Amino acid sequence: MNLQQVIGQEIYDLLYKHCDANGHLIEDMEDVLYCDDRDIDQERISELEVLLVPITSAQDSLIPIEASKILAAWGSEKAIEYLEFCIDERIDCLGNLDPHRIHGDYDTTYERMVDSLFQYYTRYTERDYAISNTYHGELAEKAKNKINAPLVKIITLSKELTLDMGYLIKVLKHESWKEYLPTLKECYLDFMQRPEKDLNRQWNLLALTELLNEWDPDFLTTNKVK
Repeated sequence: MNLQQVIGQEIYDLLYKHCDANGHLIEDMEDVLYCDDRDIDQERISELEVLLVPITSAQDSLIPIEASKILAAWGSEKAIEYLEFCIDERIDCLGNLDPHRIHGDYDTTYERMVDSLFQYYTRYTERDYAISNTYHGELAEKAKNKINAPLVKIITLSKELTLDMGYLIKVLKHESWKEYLPTLKECYLDFMQRPEKDLNRQWNLLALTELLNEWDPDFLTTNKVK
C-alpha cells in the first residue's frame, strides 16, 4: 500500500502537490517550503491548519507533522503554537515517529521541528527585507520571540533524549542569540559528565565547547571536560 492509499488522495495532494503562481507544479518539497510569498496558496493555509490535530498515536503523527512543516515554513503562527503543543505533550513517548537514517533506534522528530522553527523565522526575515531592505526588522524580531519557547524546550529535552544539536547550535551562533546561553550551559554540564560513547556527548559537546569559548570562555575555564 502506497502513501496515497494510506492517507487518501485528497490529503496527499494537499500536503505534497503544490503549484506556483503560474500554475506550474513544484516538484521538490524544499522548493515548496522556501517558495516566494506570491506562490503560497492562501486558501491552502486554512486547509492545512485543519490538519493540526492532537497526536494520540504514532500512526496518527504523519499528517499533522507534515502539515505543520509546510505551515511553519510559510509563516503560520498556528503551526508554531502547534509544534510547541506537541513538545509539551511529549509526542516522542508515543513511539519512534521519525527514525534516524543510520541510528534507527532514536527519533529525529524534534530535530525536524527545529528545522521548521528556523524556517518560520527565515520567512519573516525575508518579509522584512522585502519591506524595509533589512533582514532584522520588526517582523523578524517578532518571529524570533515566537520560536524562543519551543526552542528552549527542545534544547532542554536533550538532557533526556538523543538529539543532534549541530544545526541548532550553528544557527544560534550565526545569529548571536545569546539568550539561549543559560540553557546551552546546562546541556554542556550534562554532556561533559557522560561516557564518551554517549551520542549526545559525541555529537554535541565539541560544538557547544566552541560556542561557549566564544560567548563565555570563563565558564569553560571553570568547567573543563573530563
